Order: sequence, then C-alpha cells, then structure tokens
Amino acid sequence: MSTAVTEFTVAAPAQGAFEDHFTVRMRATLSNVPGLRNARLLRPRKGAHGYLAVLDFEDDAAFTAYTSSEAFRAAHADPTHSLSDDNRVTVFEAVTQG
Repeated sequence: MSTAVTEFTVAAPAQGAFEDHFTVRMRATLSNVPGLRNARLLRPRKGAHGYLAVLDFEDDAAFTAYTSSEAFRAAHADPTHSLSDDNRVTVFEAVTQG
C-alpha cells in the first residue's frame, strides 16, 4: 500500500471555508480513482493549523497512475489550495498492517 499525505497550514479564519471546499472537491474528484482505497481530511485539534489530506492506494502503481490522471489535475486546479498558507506532500509505503 502507498499512502500520500499532504499537510496544509490554514489560518484559523479560513479553516471553515477550507474544510467545506476541500471536502466537496475530494468527493467530486476522487470517487472513481482506480486503486484508491481511502481518502480523508484530518482536522487538527485545539488551535493547531495543520490539516492532513490522506490518500491510501493499493500500491505504488495506483498512486503513480493517479498523479498523471485527469482526477489529479482537477483536484489540484481547485482554488481551495489558496485558502492554505502552505502545503507539502509526503508519500509513505506500508511496512505493516494490522
């Protein structure tokens, strides 16, 4: 399994709009991505600003195919990203699963 995690730094005044827009875009662009097992947006607790968008793929090939797909382009053309002050992506490989 490959997991892509994008961390978004979002100022407190923009957090509600960020959550609303990001959730709509995730549902619109990720519903039919081959090999995508799960996608979720994690909200920080108590005063933190770092949201995490977590996408779990069956394998690295599915993740790589996603990065060159129309769904990827549509998701990343979304103006929601302008609501964040910064973002970074890290890709992980599963070592163990329970």
